[in-house]
Amino acid sequence: MAKLCIYNEIVDEETRVMYRDWLGVDAVCYKDIHDFINSMDEGDNAIDLKLHCPGGDCIEGWAIYDALRQSGKEISATIEGQCSSMATIILLAAPKERRFAFANARMCIHNPSLAWLDLCTMERLTADELEKMKGKLDAQQLALMEEQKKILDLYVERTGADRQELQDLMNEDKFVDMEKAKELGFITDTLAPNTATKPNPNYKNMEKTEVKTSLLKKLLSLTGFSKIEDVESTILNQKITAADGSEFTVEREDGDPQVGDKAYPNGTYTLDDGTVIVVANEVIESITPADGSDDEDVNALKQQVADLTAQVETLTAENATLKEEKATLESEKGSLEQQVQSLTTDKENLTAAVGTLTSEKEALVNDKATLEAEKESLTQAQKTEEETAILDTVAKAGGKAWLENVCKMHSTFHPGNRSFVEKGGQRLEGETRTQQLLREQRERQEAKRNARK
Repeated sequence: MAKLCIYNEIVDEETRVMYRDWLGVDAVCYKDIHDFINSMDEGDNAIDLKLHCPGGDCIEGWAIYDALRQSGKEISATIEGQCSSMATIILLAAPKERRFAFANARMCIHNPSLAWLDLCTMERLTADELEKMKGKLDAQQLALMEEQKKILDLYVERTGADRQELQDLMNEDKFVDMEKAKELGFITDTLAPNTATKPNPNYKNMEKTEVKTSLLKKLLSLTGFSKIEDVESTILNQKITAADGSEFTVEREDGDPQVGDKAYPNGTYTLDDGTVIVVANEVIESITPADGSDDEDVNALKQQVADLTAQVETLTAENATLKEEKATLESEKGSLEQQVQSLTTDKENLTAAVGTLTSEKEALVNDKATLEAEKESLTQAQKTEEETAILDTVAKAGGKAWLENVCKMHSTFHPGNRSFVEKGGQRLEGETRTQQLLREQRERQEAKRNARK
């Protein structure tokens, strides 16, 4: 069985190198676990996981959990000191029946958080810059909520505990003992003490640790520190001395202490300039400047607050105006849409009317052509006045029978055997009496027409 000890903070590989090379502090990253699994003997199918870890980077923690679950090894896990934050995810890589803890160990589960806000810092904030900040905050909030849900889903799946009870415990962000961890299903049982009666087989390892510790002290002495805690305190904390000589620590890298900063021990501290700082529940509860001691920084801060407040009021007013304009535009849009709908309907009606009129026009054109043809036909069939007069004359003379008889008549006259004197007009040569009458009648009608012109 291979023993895997995770006794340090979980960080990414780059941070691990920085911790090791600059601070002399060890840490654990995914690559360490990956290399450990790959270095195991092929015949070794079990991993004994030992945990004394405060947690750390979520991405690295999930990668370690997945690597253990995908290793195909039989995993047992024991909490030896503390198991907090992402270390509880790694604990759950072992099945429930093989999860144990020392009786005095402790565990803490909490909601994921950011070490700092990923926001740009500037002296003045415009409306556009505030909008960008809001977008970044919304994105970071969404990412944290998704990570929180992911963690809670795994807790419920691997422990069988009530989801709301787990969420309440995560909200409290406090340590619980192993009895509570057992009740929630994070472990199966605690291990009974087993006092060693044989020489410590890890003596050589202890010597190696002492050598490392000696080297660490040398590195610290070169940088002006006596112990590693001084480095952490210098990097992360501010130690402040009050006017009466009492000291308290504020967890802040730089800048003046602010209300809400984590600080300890609890108490009321009066600084040399008269400023009073109250620490309660390990948090700075209030900061009261001395009477008349507001300096330029405080006044500048107040002015910045006033400027931001004015900007917020201006933006609020502009926002209200834009909302009114939006409502007006939406109303106008609705009116225009109604007009467009009405015009569309009118267009459709006019299009239909045009189609009807076009059909009627085509019908009328056809009717006109027909009438013109009929007119032409009637015009051709209409008798002239001369023809009408001839027909009247024929009718008076005896009608069709008379005309037929006249057409049958023939004369034996020829210029050689007869001569006569014409009465009532002069006939043309070879012209019969009837033909003469008809000719004369036509001449009279022609003369009348000429006279009317």
